[in-house]
Formats: sequence, C-alpha cells, structure tokens
Amino acid sequence: MHSKQSIPGSQDAALSAFTARRMPPSESSVRPIHRETTICYAYHCSYAYGCTEKSGRPAQVLMRRCMRYMPDNLKIEPALSDLALDTLAKRRQSGGTLDSDTERILDRLRPDGPFRKLA
Repeated sequence: MHSKQSIPGSQDAALSAFTARRMPPSESSVRPIHRETTICYAYHCSYAYGCTEKSGRPAQVLMRRCMRYMPDNLKIEPALSDLALDTLAKRRQSGGTLDSDTERILDRLRPDGPFRKLA
C-alpha cells in the first residue's frame, strides 16, 4: 500500500489564508473588557469616508476594526477629513485664496459651504 505524501509547499497558501483571516469579535474568546479600544472621532478622521465603524458622535471602537490601525494591505486611501473640508469651505466663504485644485474639490464635496459651524 502506498502512502500519499503531500508536495512540499502545496498547503502553504491554504495555511497562510487561514492564519491571516481576520476574526470578528463575535468569534473571539477574549472578554470585552480586555479588548483594546480607541475613541473614534469620525469628523476628524481621514479614513471616515470608507469606515464601517464611524458614527455621528465620538464613540469607542475596537482597534482591530478601526481603519487607522489596520495593516497597510487592508487600509483604504486616506482622504480629506470632514473637518479639513469644512475649514477649507469656511476659508473660501470668507474670501481667502485657495488653489484651483482645492476649489474643484470643494465644488464637488462642499458646494454649499461647511457642514458644521467652525469657531
């Protein structure tokens, strides 16, 4: 009887995929009190446009779900935060000078001025 031997390296891809899989909190055996959290300020965050954890108010989120702490291969491209866009829109409203590229971005994203009133 012949025994089947696997080809060296043939299972590396499957093993690598299994060990690299992100484990959602519901499958975690770590108690919630021991999970690392961070405060999410979505209005200030440059990743908020593509984040699933953002909320209208500052909130605690698990660090492993926060886009800022994800590995580079899972991160999205950062963009201007809502705070930055509102600051630029306020500057335009007050008559400040802006670059033509900045004007185009504001025409697309903030045509009616800032969302929030800034001090």
